[in-house]
Amino acid sequence: MNDWTVDPERVSGDVRLDGYAGTVGLSETADVYVHGGAVTGELIVDDAEYVYTDVPAEGGGPPGERTVDTAVAGEEDGYVRDVDGDLVVRNVEDVFVADAGAATLSAPGAERVFHDDEATPTKPPDDYEVSVAGWEQTETARDPRDGVAVLGARNEVTIEKAAHDITVYVVGWGNEVTVEGSDADVTTFFVGRDNRVSVGPYLEATTAADSGTDNELHREPIPPEALIQTAESEAKSGLLFGRHRLTWQAPTDEEWCQNCGADADAVIVRRQSDAFYLFGVPVWTFDEGGAAYECEQCSTHVGRVSLSESERREALR
Repeated sequence: MNDWTVDPERVSGDVRLDGYAGTVGLSETADVYVHGGAVTGELIVDDAEYVYTDVPAEGGGPPGERTVDTAVAGEEDGYVRDVDGDLVVRNVEDVFVADAGAATLSAPGAERVFHDDEATPTKPPDDYEVSVAGWEQTETARDPRDGVAVLGARNEVTIEKAAHDITVYVVGWGNEVTVEGSDADVTTFFVGRDNRVSVGPYLEATTAADSGTDNELHREPIPPEALIQTAESEAKSGLLFGRHRLTWQAPTDEEWCQNCGADADAVIVRRQSDAFYLFGVPVWTFDEGGAAYECEQCSTHVGRVSLSESERREALR
């Protein structure tokens, strides 16, 4: 039910506030997503379940009648991109506010407000090279130079061959971002719930701020093959006749490194042998050698993580 001072404009489907001015009232939608820099004045959340925000929530008066110039009511989600003035939101489900989404925010009617002021992005999320907004959108991009912004719900974004440090900024719920590449740092900001960012094993990843719940940053483990310089089959390849001292490495199922004592994703064993071979078959073994263990944290060799020359040419096409 609306308590606006003007009759609301009713919109079927999603409500998109873009190009509105004055004091605007938004009501009766499901979730509301506020883009970065969308509201020049105050954002007032009179009645919502939860508010997830990168804008600090200030105090405000109790919910009640609000004088608005324009009122809009919808049936599904609300997307706020451009309101030159104040915005009053009521009778909605959850509200998600991106960085700089409003000059000030008050949420007197919200059941709970989630805000993490640990860090903020260095630029508005809508200015990133890859930007996705909406419901169940899918996008694939290669090696963006600055960042990835996702706003909405159940969107899927894949970043291939990332080789530059990037920011991943996720606003909403149920979104998934996958980043593959090497030699780059991925800095993640979450505003919302049940979002997941997955990065490949050769990328560094950190969560700078998490304004929400049940968000996950997952880094794929380094595969054991990345630590192996010479496999057993390679070491023994081409042997015909004579005595040979061989060294090779093999993966193990160990989760604890006997060399450095660390819990590790990839543990390999280094083996040596000194044997006499006849047509590739060891007929006499002088010394089977020992077993030396190493992991990704203590190994002096981690497989190539930079791009090859052919990969660099492909990336520049």
